[in-house]
Amino acid sequence: MYCDEQFATNLDDEVMVSAYIKPSDDIVSDGSFCWDYFLRFENNSNNDIVLLGKHLSVTDTKGKTISVDYNGFKGQLPELVPGDDFEDDGYITSKTSAILQGFCTIRIGNKIREVELPAMSLIANDNGSMSLN
Repeated sequence: MYCDEQFATNLDDEVMVSAYIKPSDDIVSDGSFCWDYFLRFENNSNNDIVLLGKHLSVTDTKGKTISVDYNGFKGQLPELVPGDDFEDDGYITSKTSAILQGFCTIRIGNKIREVELPAMSLIANDNGSMSLN
């Protein structure tokens, strides 16, 4: 996983989720800003965990929210034994500064629950550059 001091972590009793966002080198044809995201899921429980999917929401400074649900992770349902981890990546776009937030749906035994992803600020400056907050 791409790591430096800009990562954020959400820890609960069973799963730790770390997230990192960086400006993308990709150009978006509609003039949107683009950020790459990296997620790392760590199974801190005593049980096997299956990652079923994720829900991402981007809310921009104008209050417009775009949400996307993903079944699985790139066509897989990763199974994590205790102490195991899984990494995922992707990208998001926005025409203005925005907040990225969401959750991962997991199965532990017969129980399905949601694990919150760390919220990340996406700052897009008027001069066309981006920074992270």
